[in-house]
Amino acid sequence: MKKGLILHYVIAIAAVFLVLTAAYYINQNPKNLISAGIIILAGSLVAFSQYYIIKNKNKQ
Repeated sequence: MKKGLILHYVIAIAAVFLVLTAAYYINQNPKNLISAGIIILAGSLVAFSQYYIIKNKNKQ
């Protein structure tokens, strides 16, 4: 495994857990849909960007 790749895996997994937690929060308390929706959007962006970084580093 290349140097620094573990950090990208940890960030990606944390972002996925953040998205799942925000989705659960929306399910429990739908009044805060906008703030939890923003968290889901941001977490998804982080997870996808980490996925592409990992994919790019594995090709090299």
